[in-house]
Amino acid sequence: MPIKALRWQVMGLGAVAALAFTSCGASGAGTTHSSPAVVSSATIRIGTGLTPETRHAAYIYQVALQEAGYSAEVVETGRDRSAIFEQMHIDMNSSATAQPTSTSPDGDAVHITPDLSGDLLLYLTDNGSTSPSIINDQRTQAQSRVQATEQSSQPATSSAWLASATASPSPTNLNVRGLSSNDIVSYVDLALPDTLELLNPSAATNRYGYVVTAATAQKYGLGSMSDLGEKCAQLSLVAPDTYTANPSGENSLREYYGCMPDQVRTTDERTEQAKQLIRGQTDLAYMFSASADISANNLTLLDDPERTQLAQNIVPLVRAGEIPQEARDIIDGVSAQLNTDSLIRLNSLTSGDNAVSETDAAHFWLSTLRG
Repeated sequence: MPIKALRWQVMGLGAVAALAFTSCGASGAGTTHSSPAVVSSATIRIGTGLTPETRHAAYIYQVALQEAGYSAEVVETGRDRSAIFEQMHIDMNSSATAQPTSTSPDGDAVHITPDLSGDLLLYLTDNGSTSPSIINDQRTQAQSRVQATEQSSQPATSSAWLASATASPSPTNLNVRGLSSNDIVSYVDLALPDTLELLNPSAATNRYGYVVTAATAQKYGLGSMSDLGEKCAQLSLVAPDTYTANPSGENSLREYYGCMPDQVRTTDERTEQAKQLIRGQTDLAYMFSASADISANNLTLLDDPERTQLAQNIVPLVRAGEIPQEARDIIDGVSAQLNTDSLIRLNSLTSGDNAVSETDAAHFWLSTLRG
């Protein structure tokens, strides 16, 4: 179905869904789920994450929870992951453990934030410079020392003990190249503090990749990153601001494909990256594979036979011990059916002319696109 026709269908479904939700009330009457006791006293707050794809997931979580009778709202996330953890009231330098007996979400904190697994792993490991096993061992040592201190009644703080624990041993690097989606999720889970949990990852992937126009692909005979080689010196590139620091970016392109572009410009604006490529202002763009601009403009995503690009599955981060099991099951149900094609469709629906709202797109996905 053409995307314009889809947008009209989405807006119609959104209006019907809004009317139905209003008539049912916040109690969720008419749904197949029983209203959880926590609904009357707490609202589950969901962060948008850092990308359009995590934003789609956040709104789908919200609508799915509301349809089950939960009170849920979406909260704008800051510009980086430090802001995510701050909004979730998580101290990444603390060795504190979760309180699984908690029965109600912290009213001021963001309780759930979808993120991209690969980028989250790079953040937690300082771009792969520290192994998740080392991070976990240091945190475990810190917790043991704090417990010993508490038992001996000597004053100390968990943050101080963690600082002393991180002094040794020397960090071991993490080789991120070729990691499977499961490996990445396992490493993320290992590196997270006990106050955060991962729910089930979705099959939806949105990894970085090198994109060219059909004309450039034909001119230089490009179908794979292996085809770049010596031609790379004739090509210019536009990439995100993190390109040089990302181990899957500049260094990986040079090491595994012998490619050093003639010129590299950086911008985090996705629309600007695509515009520069389409207008011929650059030859290559390092962009997300789920971008609606790729299919809309007949662009070519180059194959990556050396598996240099990290898998980027959408993973829900939650505050440990606070989200009711039924709500967790609902989020896991979304993840089980959210796939890459859905992300591309959602990107198309919520961008460009006559874009639909995220809420309408979420209603549409839940009623039409999900399996």
